[in-house]
Amino acid sequence: MTSADNFSDIDLDLDRRIELLEAYDILNTAPEPEFEDIVLIASEVCQTPVSLVSLVEKDRQWFKARLGFEPSETPIEQSVCAHALKSPDLLIIPDLTLDPRTLDNTLVTDTPHIRFYAGAPLIGPDHIAIGTLCVIDTVPRPEGLSISQQNVLKALARQVIAHLEARRISHRKGELFLRQKGMAASMRAEARRYIAAQEAGGVGTFEIDIATGTVSTSPEFCRIFDVAIANSYPTSTFEALVVDQGIQSTDATRKDASAEMDVEYRIRTSKGVRWISRQATIDRDDSFRPVTMRGTVQDITQQKRSALRVQALLDLGDCLRDLETVEDMTTSAANLMGSALDAVRAGFGVVNNATESIVIHPDWHGPGFASVAGSHYFRDYGSIIDDIKRGETIVISDVATDPRLADRAERLLSLGARAIALVPILDHGRFTLMAFVHYDEPRDWTEEELTYVRSFGDRVQSAIAMLRAEADQRLMTREMGHRLKNSFAMVQAIATQTLRPVTEREHVSNFEKRLLALSKAHDILLSDQGEAPFRAVVESLGETLGLSSRMEIDGPPIPLGARGALSLGLVLHELGTNALKYGAFSQPNGIVRASWVVDTSGSEPVVRFSWVESGGPPPVPPTRRGFGSKLIQMGLIGTGGVKVSYEPTGFSAEMFASLQQLQQAN
Repeated sequence: MTSADNFSDIDLDLDRRIELLEAYDILNTAPEPEFEDIVLIASEVCQTPVSLVSLVEKDRQWFKARLGFEPSETPIEQSVCAHALKSPDLLIIPDLTLDPRTLDNTLVTDTPHIRFYAGAPLIGPDHIAIGTLCVIDTVPRPEGLSISQQNVLKALARQVIAHLEARRISHRKGELFLRQKGMAASMRAEARRYIAAQEAGGVGTFEIDIATGTVSTSPEFCRIFDVAIANSYPTSTFEALVVDQGIQSTDATRKDASAEMDVEYRIRTSKGVRWISRQATIDRDDSFRPVTMRGTVQDITQQKRSALRVQALLDLGDCLRDLETVEDMTTSAANLMGSALDAVRAGFGVVNNATESIVIHPDWHGPGFASVAGSHYFRDYGSIIDDIKRGETIVISDVATDPRLADRAERLLSLGARAIALVPILDHGRFTLMAFVHYDEPRDWTEEELTYVRSFGDRVQSAIAMLRAEADQRLMTREMGHRLKNSFAMVQAIATQTLRPVTEREHVSNFEKRLLALSKAHDILLSDQGEAPFRAVVESLGETLGLSSRMEIDGPPIPLGARGALSLGLVLHELGTNALKYGAFSQPNGIVRASWVVDTSGSEPVVRFSWVESGGPPPVPPTRRGFGSKLIQMGLIGTGGVKVSYEPTGFSAEMFASLQQLQQAN
């Protein structure tokens, strides 16, 4: 353990620590770049795989920022940082297995088997210790940290407190952002000489003399930009390589210090387009005039492409769900796939196997490149159709040298298609869709890229198949509805003829009306693809009786299965018929209120339906129970959950049934 800035009067009172943490309002907040930068720099400078901003509470330590350590918090019993709070300076333990305070710690004895620890206490106002900024290694380090590393760790710990204080003091978002950005810049400047000296991990360093426009470069910097290794270059050499012009710094933006310090942009080299991440800071002279711009660059092509490709696949799923035509699906997918692959052209074509042709829908193409949308015949492109029909992916690294397309090379090169991938998408072994990608430079295709294109194609094919299946289902439903209506009409005609001799015409009329109620319920089921909205079934009663204006209907949306819809339709028919004969509908001002709710208070959801009449004559209980009364008493789907009332104000009925049973298909 070292001693430099000795805080012998550190306040370790737990209550005051908790109060200060609450004042900072920092616990359980989302990651923030300022703190993430601090742990990154701490690990880089101290050369450790793990770095944490640890805040110590009563029963746990929570990590505001962490690098190389998966848990976001640990129990206080596992906290080495709790020991560091008691230290007036840095706590450095070269080997945790040899220190009596930590040798039994489960983080030491079990996974992740940490061995080295160095922590700088986080000292807030009034010398209250709230946690540590620590670095951790999985191997012992007898030498501990160098003096320079210790100084940087303590400086970064002060930066953590500075950020926390800024959060507490600043009330306006704009002021907080500027203050944090300034702190991050000064923090990077303080540790720049340590980071800039290291080129491990594919990080290149540079320093620009703003007055002369000359940049001093490290070997790794030159390798990243694919130029010959040299000590210096004009800045214009690298500015010209940037694809996304306007993002990079220029002579003007460096001189007035308006250049963005942290940027990501693409460059075009002999190896193709690459993504670059650049972090920088500007040094000023005594007159506050910018004199140098120094920083680091890193090739992040793989990370960027992976992130963009994953996001494109996620966006594709969201996009396909909302589209209703094959062309819209293929066009949207082409846009996402082409952008994610940095191609010059990408798209999809629907295959006609009978004519050996393909119709390419509007494709994605970069600026300056023409579309190839339209009809094409495979035989115009040589023998590749035979390979594609077998489901083989066609990969052409250079059209100019591939013998399969020798007679078409000139045409393809004029379109900017120097490298081509054609990926057939099969549906149950049948070639139905083709995905294609073009680049304007020779390319060594990777299996990962081809798998990615195939993933796009498979998703598009599935969406198209679903779209067509839904269209077939709608057609089948319409046909079933037509045939079912004919069947009901036939049954009604047969019943009318068969029951013509029956003298008690009321029974015949009731039978015909019940048959009509069943027919109405079936119409609703078929129009809603096998589901009937509860409200639609109730509203159909008012339409059938011509009394919609005298019905008050209220309830949440509930889709009913076939069994539930038919049962509700029959019950409503009986209730409506009785109201028309004896109840509210028999008087000109009578009304019926039909309402329902979903009761979730029990072990399973239950639908409670209420029928309340008012404005009619006083109801009289029936002296005998006919079929209609029995049907009402059976309730919804025959559960028997029914309560009827014959109060002077009007007849009412309450019914309940399982939501699950009401929504079953049969």
